Amino acid sequence: MVNNNNILLITDNDDVAKFVTETLVLLRDNDKIKICDSKSIKKAVDNSPHKIIILHESDDEKTTLKNILQIKSLKNDSELILLLNYINPRLIIDAYDSGISDYFSMDSDDYEILIKTVNCFKHQLNKDIQLRNEKFLRQLGVIDNKTGLYRNKYLKDIFIDISDDLRIQNGIFAILTLDSKIKTKVSTNRLALTLKSGVRGDDIIAVGRGGNFYMILPNIDLLGTRNLINKIQERMGADFPIHSGLSKIGIKSYETIEKNASDGLISAIQNNELTVCLEDNVNIQKTWLDDDEDITQNKKNFKLFKVVFSNKMSDVITPIFFRFQKDYETKLVNTDVSQYSNNIESVFCLKNEDLMSELVIRYNGYAKFNIEINHSGLESVENFDEEIPLSQMTEKYLSGMLKRLKDEYKESLKLIKQTKEEEDA
Repeated sequence: MVNNNNILLITDNDDVAKFVTETLVLLRDNDKIKICDSKSIKKAVDNSPHKIIILHESDDEKTTLKNILQIKSLKNDSELILLLNYINPRLIIDAYDSGISDYFSMDSDDYEILIKTVNCFKHQLNKDIQLRNEKFLRQLGVIDNKTGLYRNKYLKDIFIDISDDLRIQNGIFAILTLDSKIKTKVSTNRLALTLKSGVRGDDIIAVGRGGNFYMILPNIDLLGTRNLINKIQERMGADFPIHSGLSKIGIKSYETIEKNASDGLISAIQNNELTVCLEDNVNIQKTWLDDDEDITQNKKNFKLFKVVFSNKMSDVITPIFFRFQKDYETKLVNTDVSQYSNNIESVFCLKNEDLMSELVIRYNGYAKFNIEINHSGLESVENFDEEIPLSQMTEKYLSGMLKRLKDEYKESLKLIKQTKEEEDA
């Protein structure tokens, strides 16, 4: 026989049973109520179709809380309503902690009991729909079976449809990963679980290749995001350091925010920092617009320089950085070679346990590049800093700067080695 009882009432009091059945008589015809006593909880709840369970409180609070925990352990997906003899704030709070969805009392008005019961039905229906949709997404490969998170390649496809939400535009895009020294399947799964349990319900998390996790955090600023990632790091523990790159979402394309966050992640790894947002480094000098009387002409010049800058990025900096990275990865032993280039800054980095050397290129927003070579170690050659016009950024110039970076990096390593030998002697 098909059991079509959607509501289970657990009570040892016949008067309470009569009160509930008469109060809920206005529900739909197919919503039937089954009644059982507290001694029959396991038999009535286990493998039952009940969507809503109403539990009448017992004579003592401990037994009531024990019954709640038993019901949730047997049927965790049910909506559990606690029926009180009278309002007891302490019991209500403890009952919520134990898993109830709502409560009402024998003194509650009929409409309140009806509304709370109907709302529990709606909540249960939403959970059923969510579970069904999740099964479809798992079958289609949108959700990763191992982590239960979205796959990043689908995040890009859906972004254009969700990015018109003002809360998302007012949010942050983040890419997180574990430090390469402790990145294993076990630690990556640990980070996945920490992210799932440590973020807000409306945050979107996706898993990508290489143990990278992608997050869309709606309606949050950089400070709030950094606090959130700090909490994630605390939950992971000091033995599991993480790094993250951040980007403000705004109305930018997915490709742009992913590039900014990805480059920020590279910078965070290079500098052993928890979070980096490259947009913090924007320092565009615009005073020239106000200093010159011919503002219209200056605006035309500005647009012209922006075109030249974009061409230098795409034709010189990006391809040369990529080519030299491949070259130095084979020629420099015990050295991590990394690089990124974007409209905010371009960085080429050589790093080992004793030294980090960087070539940094920043556009001043008008007609020049600022070029820096920075070395950080116990002993190193002097840093370098100069400004050059956009036209001087050629393949020959940049190749020369990268060769200088490599030579000074190797020279600094020799100085460090000599210092260590002298200290040992």
